[in-house]
Amino acid sequence: MIYVGIDIAKLNHFAPVISSDGEIIIEPFKFTNDNDGFQLLISKLKSFDKNSLIIGLESTAHYGDNLVRYLVAGNYKVCVLNPIKTSTMRKNNVRKTKTDKVDTYIICKTLMMQDSLRFVTYYDLDLMNLKALGRFRQKTIKQRTRLKIQLTSYVDEVFPELQYFFKSGLHQKSVYALLKEAPTPEAIASMHMTHLAHLLKVNFN
Repeated sequence: MIYVGIDIAKLNHFAPVISSDGEIIIEPFKFTNDNDGFQLLISKLKSFDKNSLIIGLESTAHYGDNLVRYLVAGNYKVCVLNPIKTSTMRKNNVRKTKTDKVDTYIICKTLMMQDSLRFVTYYDLDLMNLKALGRFRQKTIKQRTRLKIQLTSYVDEVFPELQYFFKSGLHQKSVYALLKEAPTPEAIASMHMTHLAHLLKVNFN
């Protein structure tokens, strides 16, 4: 077998190619965490039989997710390692150093030492996509909460009386529509009453 141990980072990854007897076939090289970088990785691996290749990386945040998707879609055998396993191997490393190159070798050694390896499946990719959607949703909710707080502070400062006109509170479509067209008391006062009534009616429905 031939092993590829990828050290994952936010912007750049490192990977060597090592045979099962420990021979370094390709020294650790850097490739970017984008499509161009992924194509560079594939160009380094294209001379090897896919069935003889095992690609491994540590489970670290989400920075390696796109690479995993790319490799699985290309029918490569990919194994995501528990950091506990690589940490144990790292502690036993005689050099006691932590660099991008050393970590890639440690990942390869960890792959070699496993009795059995579980490769990423398309089902796993679906779970990754669900997790990504979950993270996006949480981020969006935090942004919405922050914007609501900012809007409340703004209204408290320039038009504190506005809250008394809406029993359900400021954060509703009708209020947003009103403030979009007339963000100040003066602007609201200058609006024609017919237009104001129509605006509120449309956004209440």
